[in-house]
Amino acid sequence: MATRHYFFRTFRLDPAARELHDGDELVVLPASALDCLVYLVEHRERAVGRDELISAVWGRTDVADTLLAQTILRVRRALGDSGSDGAIRTIARFGYRWIEDTREVVEANVAASPEPVAAPVEGEADEASFAAGPVAEASDPGDARVRARRRHRGMPVAVILVLVVAIVTATWWSGRDAMPQGDVATPAADAQDAPALVLPADVPGSSDWSWLRVGLIDVVGHRLREAGVPAAPSESVFAMLGADGNARDLPTGTLRIAPSARVRDGQWTVRLHVQRDGQVSDVEASSGDVLQATRAATDLLLVRLGREPPRNGEQPRPIALEELLQRTRAALLADQFDLALHLITQAPDEVRAHPEIALRLAQIDQGRGDYAAAEVRLVALVDALPADASAALRGRVLGSLGAVRFRRGHAAGAADSYAEAVRVLEPAHDPLALAAAYSGRAAIASQQERLDEAAADLGRARVEMEAAGDALGLAQVDMNLGLVESRNYRPAQALPILAGAEARIASLGAREELAYVRFALVGVRLQMLDLAEALETIQSCWPPETHTGNPRMRWRLVLSKAFVLIGMGRLGEAEVLLSRISIEADPKDDADIRARAGALAGIALAARGRHEDAVARTEASLAPTFADDSPDLYVSTWTVRLRSLRQLGRLDAAEAETAALVAWIEAHPNPWRRVHAALAQAEQAWARSPDEAALAQFASAFMLAGSLGIPDDLVEVAERYVAALLERGEIDQASAVVGRIAPWADRDLRAAWAQAQLYRAQDRVDAWQRSTERVLQLAGERALPAPRID
Repeated sequence: MATRHYFFRTFRLDPAARELHDGDELVVLPASALDCLVYLVEHRERAVGRDELISAVWGRTDVADTLLAQTILRVRRALGDSGSDGAIRTIARFGYRWIEDTREVVEANVAASPEPVAAPVEGEADEASFAAGPVAEASDPGDARVRARRRHRGMPVAVILVLVVAIVTATWWSGRDAMPQGDVATPAADAQDAPALVLPADVPGSSDWSWLRVGLIDVVGHRLREAGVPAAPSESVFAMLGADGNARDLPTGTLRIAPSARVRDGQWTVRLHVQRDGQVSDVEASSGDVLQATRAATDLLLVRLGREPPRNGEQPRPIALEELLQRTRAALLADQFDLALHLITQAPDEVRAHPEIALRLAQIDQGRGDYAAAEVRLVALVDALPADASAALRGRVLGSLGAVRFRRGHAAGAADSYAEAVRVLEPAHDPLALAAAYSGRAAIASQQERLDEAAADLGRARVEMEAAGDALGLAQVDMNLGLVESRNYRPAQALPILAGAEARIASLGAREELAYVRFALVGVRLQMLDLAEALETIQSCWPPETHTGNPRMRWRLVLSKAFVLIGMGRLGEAEVLLSRISIEADPKDDADIRARAGALAGIALAARGRHEDAVARTEASLAPTFADDSPDLYVSTWTVRLRSLRQLGRLDAAEAETAALVAWIEAHPNPWRRVHAALAQAEQAWARSPDEAALAQFASAFMLAGSLGIPDDLVEVAERYVAALLERGEIDQASAVVGRIAPWADRDLRAAWAQAQLYRAQDRVDAWQRSTERVLQLAGERALPAPRID
């Protein structure tokens, strides 16, 4: 297969990968805008009429001209053109023509599976926040590299949890072989565990049938799952496809199924081309209806696998209903909400009256961000579902209701909906929907800091994902299990779970998920004082715009890098990133990121020794809303503020605020916060009276940090404790404490400083000089504490 690239000005357009680059920078465009650009460039020898362009991009002719005009405007803006005299010329009363000098380069490529075609997008998504949503709605049917921009409505629940629990807890601051027919699989016992990957379908070129590329994945996959063969849903399939349309590093034994559909004289023939460990086989079936042909072909495959086609599962939907659901699903996944609604309004009354269409209408509301309307529609649907409605349908409705309530901040109502969804779905043999319900329930538990419950439900979700054969969903659940461990202040346990999830996600080629898991790994590695690995991890996601199409996630990556740089003493670089957030991040959609950036800016000022500025800068970070959104960073910021107040000699203010911080922690307790409450009290007591009582408080804080077992916090307490011990002349006890943190003295300024001061107190000149050199190397732009005076 040949790959074509188009070069013009400083731009490179790669239609196969669905990417536009300006130099080294990825230009993120809505799918409809990218489709429009590609079509105009590929037909640059002539003018393209409006109707032709609309049909090519949206697959229909009843799209408003205003939408086309807005799409052309977006393309022009992305190219830096301000009017019709740029690369795209408006042809009056006809359409548009590409007039830019363009060079076409054709490269040979290895033959690949059918390329996924990104469905068009009508408008940009509102990405102010994310919500748990049914796994079955999770992803874009097109290029995985741009799909995250639509995740406000349908990110897999397992990934949603990232945004519930993955506040970076960087507490530094705080040739095909012939094969006989029927031998696709070894005996049924082996097929039991063999997952299936259904690739995008090869379908007729007419835009009327483009929805089948996605639809056949789900029709085949659903039929396989009903018969007990694990098969990933379409959203995971597309996330796993590379730019060449091939899935990467599939597990041994995976059934790789490539559907194709052809119609002749009103008769459809669907063929399933099956590969397993280098062996190939085909099955096919025909019918006057494409979906019936697909089901029949899948049943033939099941027989060859030694499986009995499903009889006791859900009754097959009427063909008209199935087609409408598949068409509207493709539209929803492409954010074409108006098109999805139009398809429903044009359907016959008997089809529109089906409960699954009411559910689809709620999903359209949800996709548009109208969660109140979606909740009203779903509540009415729960009450109106007929008694003979399938358990799987009832469970999906309840799961969607839980997702909407979660997005609206109604945790109690969301928890009730998810619990009922779990109860209904457990006997329903719908592992994907059940995994979604478990994950949604886990999201609520995590939000409420009931972390053991969250971990238990994620474990249950993991079992269902594995049963469903969703390799990507499984990796996402593992990612969130690691995040729960991290939030439970167990970074040593979280690190191997997250590293394993990262390796699997990388092998599957899911770009957006890879950014999320690396984002999470940064925080854990900072807790473990692996600063060099944390920097390497964040650099693997840099620049953010080439690793995620989601603006919210980009800012999270920027913030994470600032965390790392502050921890390494590279304050100027960190401050540039934080300033970028304050200037460029959206004040409404990115309010939480801007607040965290403000807190980090204050922490950086204190690290420079600019304590007056630090006190002023951190004051805004003590707002109750910040405590709700980022409780641990709230504590860390307040602790740094208290130290700056003491450095300025404002002990009364520091004492009052210490008492307020301790009171807040007592009202919101957990082991990590108790360590920092004890440390704040010890530091305040020492500032007032450096006596035995204050020293005992340091000892208590150090014991709590030791029992917590997080290197970052152990070092944080130890540095202060050692300084107090040396001031009191307790050199032997100081030596014991320094010994506890010595393993990190080669990478952490605080540990190195404590060690150097101990050597100085012991009059060990050579050791003191070597350790002081290390201190100076680690300090970077941070101001060092005043040395102890004998």
